[in-house]
Amino acid sequence: MSTATTTVRDVARAVERVAPPSLAESWDNCGLQVGDPDAGVSRALVALTPLEEVFEEAEQRGADFLLFHHPLIFGGLHSVDTGRYPGGLISRAIKSGVAVYAAHTSYDSAPDGVSVALARTLGLEGPLDVISARGGLRKLVVFVPEEALGSVSEALDRGGAGVIGDYTRCTFRTPGTGTFLPGEASEPYSGERGRLQHESEIRLETVVAAHDAPRALKLARKAHPYEEMAYDLYPVDGRPEGCGLGRVGELPEPLSPRELTERVSASLGFEARLVADPGVREIRRVAVLGGSGGSFLGEVAASGADAYVTGDLSYHHALDAEHLGLAAIDAGHGPSEFPALAPLAERLGEMVDVPVEVSRVRR
Repeated sequence: MSTATTTVRDVARAVERVAPPSLAESWDNCGLQVGDPDAGVSRALVALTPLEEVFEEAEQRGADFLLFHHPLIFGGLHSVDTGRYPGGLISRAIKSGVAVYAAHTSYDSAPDGVSVALARTLGLEGPLDVISARGGLRKLVVFVPEEALGSVSEALDRGGAGVIGDYTRCTFRTPGTGTFLPGEASEPYSGERGRLQHESEIRLETVVAAHDAPRALKLARKAHPYEEMAYDLYPVDGRPEGCGLGRVGELPEPLSPRELTERVSASLGFEARLVADPGVREIRRVAVLGGSGGSFLGEVAASGADAYVTGDLSYHHALDAEHLGLAAIDAGHGPSEFPALAPLAERLGEMVDVPVEVSRVRR
């Protein structure tokens, strides 16, 4: 076992800051799949797919935390047959003390997730609008004494609260009077035990993504002077900014469908296929979705895109795209997701005290 002070739990929590599990699709299986949360971690390796080659590479590099995009344990697992996939790799991970974590659709829908990396790799310019929004929104109300308003407001901002479009630190503040009766075991910030206290307070309201709410509350509590912070947290209509599947942006210069296909191939280092060409002469607005995106053709068309770059486009997907007037390019499932691994490793490396590297395995 590693003697590092960084634990599997520490790394997993850092991953979940980047790819919140609440953004995962209901059919998916994201999170820690193999490993002891309290075990030490000395090195992390980021890869696309759980394969024998990746486990061999991890042994060579001394990595004991494997962060995969595709889950090792995906559907219902009723038995672990160590003589076949994935049971053999599950057994190998357990025997070697390697933790396995999957950030699949949680990373797909993250604000800087898979499709954002693909869009940037293809040179698309922003704003990179979400194609299919995900995630929930919460209204957070904190009752704060006037002298602590600044510190609590700043804490909420650090926790990701108060974002509306291109605006940050969005709050509404209403003065009022709070009352409380400190109990015998209390340590009141103001007032006395056993006497009803009337305190001038501010009702501080803001919005926060559902996945950011626990962290925003934790930071607000640290900044709040009261022994017990009074707050309300409830769901509201809307989606958090930048969360969802796919992105759509603008090309720096217009391209024909075949020119765009050549750009995709050159940018990703894999041969892409133009599978639908409805006669669009000039492409300016391009939608992308890393992985398998055929089921989102309707939403892509509604986004105003001229072309769509994704993976796993079938014959019928191509027919649908042509009918919708979309040029459709199949970039491959894996190739369209590879650009997202390096940014994930870089961000994770900034958050944990162990080296984080990208696997050399390209599938």
